[in-house]
Amino acid sequence: MAEEKPITPQGYKENPDLLPVPMAERKYNAFTFTFMMFSMNTCIPMFFLGPIGASLGMDFWQACVGAFIGNLAAVIVMYLNGVAGVKYGIPYPVQLRESFGFRGIHIPVLLRGFSGTMWFGIEAWAGSYALTLIALFALGIPAAQATELAYSYLIIALIFYVGSFIVVMRLGLRGIGRVADFGGPLMLLYFIWLVWFLASTPEFAPNIPNLFVSTASYFSLNFLIYLAVQTNWWATVALNISDLSRGINPKHKYAFFIGLFLGVVVCQVVGTALGFAAVGLTGTILPQDIILKYAPGGVAIVIGLLFAFLAPWSTDIVANSPPLIDILMATLRLRWKTAVVVAAIIAFFAAPWWAVAKAVDYTNYMTSWASNYGILLGPIAGIMIANYWVTRKRNYDLQKLYTFGPSGCWYRGGWSISSYVSLILTWILCYIIAVPTGQLVWFGGIPWPGGVIWYFAVVISFVLKAAFDKYFKE
Repeated sequence: MAEEKPITPQGYKENPDLLPVPMAERKYNAFTFTFMMFSMNTCIPMFFLGPIGASLGMDFWQACVGAFIGNLAAVIVMYLNGVAGVKYGIPYPVQLRESFGFRGIHIPVLLRGFSGTMWFGIEAWAGSYALTLIALFALGIPAAQATELAYSYLIIALIFYVGSFIVVMRLGLRGIGRVADFGGPLMLLYFIWLVWFLASTPEFAPNIPNLFVSTASYFSLNFLIYLAVQTNWWATVALNISDLSRGINPKHKYAFFIGLFLGVVVCQVVGTALGFAAVGLTGTILPQDIILKYAPGGVAIVIGLLFAFLAPWSTDIVANSPPLIDILMATLRLRWKTAVVVAAIIAFFAAPWWAVAKAVDYTNYMTSWASNYGILLGPIAGIMIANYWVTRKRNYDLQKLYTFGPSGCWYRGGWSISSYVSLILTWILCYIIAVPTGQLVWFGGIPWPGGVIWYFAVVISFVLKAAFDKYFKE
């Protein structure tokens, strides 16, 4: 455990939120960190991981195995990258200074913010859809008709969604968001009950054997795509995991790994299994539709849809929106309240209401994004891990991280040449790998190396960074 000593920013004025967390304020233990990761993980999009597996030809067990392997890979990267946060109490932007240079952090921060913004929009759509169904149900619209009408009226609910986000964030009522964190775990418990109920009914029990029919092998391209979807689910958090791990008390040695394993891997496997079973039993894709059509009674429907709203809403408040707000304040010099409004407007257009006309459109949109965006973030994770574990041998000079100028993490004018050469070469090599292996996918009019490219990106950038640090003497 690093000895705690006072840190005084040199040569610039630091944001107090970016200073190391004092040891006395690091209060997370294994239980609290596990619950935090569990709450962040449990959201409506998580239940789509099962249906995505089914659409790729997986059976129930293949989906669960894919969830375990894919999330374990993500957790290993998160652990390797987040140890510095536990040891030094530093956040993601400060940790980046060591890898990319004091001035060179902006591109990795922007890429992380862009990816978080996409998830912000995806979650906003899910929560708004649940709100729309609640309103239509309250008006007495039959379930079958409501699930069709919801797409036409979703934009109204989305305005309410981002409006409530603005109110909570501008008024500093983030405690509401923390209370709403229970919406995720309650959503998971609700779905356990609902799937159990559906499996025991005469209408759906005969469909249970269908859950174990597979049309794809473990060594197929479809299974690799599914691994990528599962792993990329955490590609954003794998970068800024120090923002979360910095609150762990280093005395609790295993709290970090336990929290990641239980809160991410186990939770994701359970969510995948529930989503797969719910879709396999009912033939309905969206969890919100399953609740509306098949939950027994009005009270169960309203409670389920309320959880389906709270889970993504709280995730957007505590996880997806802060990086975007921080970028807006740092780059455009916006005040907090103004940045919140701008972030809400961006989220409104990031939500795919303009691209989704039926349930399968939403699943395809999310699958395309989740399986392909790892190319943006995987290389950054590999570079950060190589810098901490190989170049710095798990030891940072904390004062250098808070010093602007040649005495700090300056390298060449504040930029790390080794990191940017590694980043660019990794992107090039990933495209070279993706083309002949059939892993190049078009999304948003741009060709993306997809499939398992994230794994290649992490490893390649790790090796290149370790080598170029020696070559450039950084």
